[in-house]
Amino acid sequence: MKKNRKYFFLSFLTVFTLIFLAACGSSQQSDAKSSDSSKSASQVTVKAGNGDVKVPSNPKKIVVFDLGAADTIRALGKADSIAGMPKETLPEYLKNLPDSIKNVGTMKEPDIDAIDALQPDLIIASARTEDYLDQFKEIAPTVVFESDNSDYWTSTKNNILSLASIFGQEGTKEAESQLASLDKEIQTVAAANNQSQQKALTLMLNEGSMSAFGAKSRFAFLYDTLKFKATDAKIEDSRHGQEVSFESIKEINPDLLFVVNRTLAIGGDNSSNEGILDNSLIQETNAGKNKAIVSLTSDLWYLSGGGLESTKLMIEDVKDYAGK
Repeated sequence: MKKNRKYFFLSFLTVFTLIFLAACGSSQQSDAKSSDSSKSASQVTVKAGNGDVKVPSNPKKIVVFDLGAADTIRALGKADSIAGMPKETLPEYLKNLPDSIKNVGTMKEPDIDAIDALQPDLIIASARTEDYLDQFKEIAPTVVFESDNSDYWTSTKNNILSLASIFGQEGTKEAESQLASLDKEIQTVAAANNQSQQKALTLMLNEGSMSAFGAKSRFAFLYDTLKFKATDAKIEDSRHGQEVSFESIKEINPDLLFVVNRTLAIGGDNSSNEGILDNSLIQETNAGKNKAIVSLTSDLWYLSGGGLESTKLMIEDVKDYAGK
């Protein structure tokens, strides 16, 4: 009898152990599936200039070289997620970002060690740092946004919405709301310019030299979006513009002259640019005669752009000259 009881107890213990182990295995598989599902759900696919990139949703630490992206992140109420930026030559409108942000090099020369030390969740590169994309990707998922100068505002809005998507529905809704407001401001300026025959030229000053930019250049926002009419001059649309003389500007004879001072934008010695626009040949143009030479906020237009805040500031820079 005792042997039977002992046998029954051992059998019961064996069956219980097998059931327990099976339950544990099932639980572990369930936990693993749950973990995989959670990991998948915590990512979002961002459409960027370097393709579709999977990035963490609601990233806590972002390194940003695209200043337009930085101002968009702040406009969405997520400035605390910016962990690193090139801080030496920031435009004035971005200098009040959180002090916790670390310096990670310059606009053109990233400090790879400083970026790696931050262990970011995401890196937002820029056209100026495209040569470093492979090194960035070794540290964290990397995106770079590009605007199409032939359809500037559509491509810029897509970039903003793509960036906002990393912050979930909350980020997307906020971006859509702010973009709708910008659309109204743009339509007002564009409508005024559509009624005007004045023609504009964009000029960049750089240590005493002058370069002109056309309608499909880096300043396409003025022409393609805000509908300022470009002059009839044939200008090569390169990133650095086409070098021009006082005589050629007089010949082009713009009604409106937009001026970006690159030297000031990067904190250089502006002495060689001082008084350059007072030249008699420039003053003899329609723009000079009608006091329509507009000095744009140089650090904004040269260093930034393509963001929610920068777009609004750019509109404010030029709206008073629309339709004149």
